Amino acid sequence: MIAVEIAGPGFLGVAADRGDAALRAHVMIRVAPRDTADVSHRLSQMSELTALHQISGDYDLVAVVEARKPDDLERTVDRIQAMSGVKQAQASVVLPRSFSPRFG
Repeated sequence: MIAVEIAGPGFLGVAADRGDAALRAHVMIRVAPRDTADVSHRLSQMSELTALHQISGDYDLVAVVEARKPDDLERTVDRIQAMSGVKQAQASVVLPRSFSPRFG
């Protein structure tokens, strides 16, 4: 498990991607301001989480989660979405390095 340290309001410690997972996703999370610390703490307890950032904009937090199988990744995102204090969570799966979009 990689620890995520909450260093203070607006500052969350970040762990590097483990690199041993087949799938990685960035999960954009919206929370009520009063729930940010509690949600951040509960997210940091998830073994699938490798990074957590407090951000500005439409979302409040972005979590990086990893899994070996698509079903495991889906279950992890579902757990985040169902977490008390989470208003909304939107996941974007990181594409493999070999992916090369063709434009034009």
